[in-house]
Amino acid sequence: MIKYFFSLLTMLATTSLAAPLLTTTQSWDAGSIAYPVGQAEIASIVLHLEEGKAAPFHCHPVPTMGYVLQGTVLVETKSGKATTIAKGDALVEVMRTVHRGIAVDGPAELVVFYAGAEGIPHTVLPSDDPGGVHCDD
Repeated sequence: MIKYFFSLLTMLATTSLAAPLLTTTQSWDAGSIAYPVGQAEIASIVLHLEEGKAAPFHCHPVPTMGYVLQGTVLVETKSGKATTIAKGDALVEVMRTVHRGIAVDGPAELVVFYAGAEGIPHTVLPSDDPGGVHCDD
């Protein structure tokens, strides 16, 4: 039994059980990542976009990471920067920058993770942020 246990430990130590999806210190547009002050709060959602449909322009005042489960998404900022992500891709969203995602080539599904703090919204529409408290543009 002990021999089996040590064989198992050796196998686990030399085998990667999980490959990282993404490790980065910047958002997809080379922006910085900053954590809000307060009690840490992690949240996640599954986002569905129909082909040709765009999420409304919005911003994230907290670090946000997305992983594409299905489809292809064009992510664009209001200022014109853009990137495309497809099934199996992960990216860190732009912070405090107004942007949106559009499903291209069929419907898309993403899981989105927010690393924020209690009382700070994960997603903000520019119309809900007239003083620019959460969105820079």
